[in-house]
Amino acid sequence: METKKTSINKHIIKYGVIYGCIWLLYRVLIYLIFNSLSAPKKWNTEAIIIELFFYIGGIPYCIYKFKKNNNGFLQFSEAIKIGIGMSVYIFIFSVIWLLFYKNVIDTDFATNILERNRKQSILNNPELSPKEIDDMKSKTENNFLSIMHLYKLLFYIAFSSSISCVAGAIMN
Repeated sequence: METKKTSINKHIIKYGVIYGCIWLLYRVLIYLIFNSLSAPKKWNTEAIIIELFFYIGGIPYCIYKFKKNNNGFLQFSEAIKIGIGMSVYIFIFSVIWLLFYKNVIDTDFATNILERNRKQSILNNPELSPKEIDDMKSKTENNFLSIMHLYKLLFYIAFSSSISCVAGAIMN
């Protein structure tokens, strides 16, 4: 009897897109319910629990489905690849949501955050001249989104990898 091996790349693409769409739908629902980019302060605990459920439920489920489709065979490295692949899809869909939010829903999103940072800089450094503060703002404006995306990607990869390591070890 010949066994059929499931392609890990096709599996990551299939479940990554499904997982990313669920993640995007969650973000849209949070926006529609609370009319903000993230949950309000009084709802943070519940939002964190729901997001952890997505991570702790979604990544191991994807690893489980790969193992099931692969006739019960799973290598630890495949579990880590699935976790990293899923984190990349979460990142892609969160960037899509952020770009949609920033460009369509709230066009002043980045400006508001940078203005808050400028006010904080004025409070922290009252000796700075207005020209120095404007120079700091322009430098920050150029690097703000790219640095934010880099940190978000690193966080998603680290967190998803740790979850996939635990899930892969348990399922292996």
